[in-house]
Amino acid sequence: MRLLARNPAGFDAARPWHETGRTTREDTRIFRQVVAHRTSPHTGRGHAYFRLEGPDWVNVVAFTPLGLGGELLVVEQFRHGIDGPTFEIPGGACDPGEAPLASAQRELAEETGFVSDLWIPLGHCTPNPATQNNRTHSFLALDCRQAGALDPDFTEELALHACGWREWQGLLRSGAVHHALVLTAFLKLGLWEGWPELQARLEAL
Repeated sequence: MRLLARNPAGFDAARPWHETGRTTREDTRIFRQVVAHRTSPHTGRGHAYFRLEGPDWVNVVAFTPLGLGGELLVVEQFRHGIDGPTFEIPGGACDPGEAPLASAQRELAEETGFVSDLWIPLGHCTPNPATQNNRTHSFLALDCRQAGALDPDFTEELALHACGWREWQGLLRSGAVHHALVLTAFLKLGLWEGWPELQARLEAL
């Protein structure tokens, strides 16, 4: 990577800003909205920044056994932010003190009734680093088998679908899948070193 310019002169992205104060505007189950007053280490000028502080999230790319069709487990929900439905993969927020993998295993069981013994971490992303402090961790779960019924939170209403890989690719291309963190999970899957072999096996089904 080649540096083309800096503004201000001497700018170093790794230098932290000094926080001189903060105010909590609202504290909810999902997010705490904070106004953080910070001073630039480069210019000395201060500004107020809005931050949403909350738990990490998880997403699970879950496939049934390849010998049984290798279908992707897809969750359909109504989302209140857009007042419309979304096709997603199982996921949710980490409970306090809960490791991301444990959260992913719990969310898969709650939202699909399926479990897996083969879990592969795909990495994490920051959903919106301009305003949020949390991360979303993506996992691949293979050879998923049904172990129970759906058991979502009382606020969740959802439909569970089994989707073939070629059909899912069509949904991605058409824009029918538009949740940014779901799309990111499949970007992470495509970067996984084992993906070319798994992809070839899925496309051969």
